[in-house]
Amino acid sequence: MQLTLRHTAILCLSLILVGCGFTLRGTEQASLPITTVQLVSAQQNSAFMQQLRDALAAADVSTSAENEQASYVLSVGEEQASTRTASVNSRARAAQYDLQLTIVVQLDRAGTTLFGPEALAVQRSYYEDIANIAGSNEEMELVRTEMRQELVDQLLRRLRAAANDTSSQ
Repeated sequence: MQLTLRHTAILCLSLILVGCGFTLRGTEQASLPITTVQLVSAQQNSAFMQQLRDALAAADVSTSAENEQASYVLSVGEEQASTRTASVNSRARAAQYDLQLTIVVQLDRAGTTLFGPEALAVQRSYYEDIANIAGSNEEMELVRTEMRQELVDQLLRRLRAAANDTSSQ
């Protein structure tokens, strides 16, 4: 009896989570109505550009080199990172930082600008543990990687909206 009740509760909880749209981070992959995009950036080998290329490949969008013809041209500016002290500890050292990552993007199709130049930004707070500097540095890099992924997700949503607007016209 208890086993059946437990299985029923797990099944109901699973149905509720699926019904409300819950997904694990990084598992939602809706395709884009774009087939080919040309990526133009001064920082072609940056961490952001690599994450963007991976996300586009996962969405079945092929990227082309700068000299090839593509249906869309996505221009990506330099990644701007800023760090600001948000609070200090009792020793007058920074205890909390506000991190901000900004990137400027523009999408063109056949010489027509669909959006941009537009700044996409992400901001996070980060607490530094002065007793564990090595761990804090690794955590800061992890936070920056997550921020880049959030910027990529913002950009993909923006691309999807722009491509849907042009296809409905």
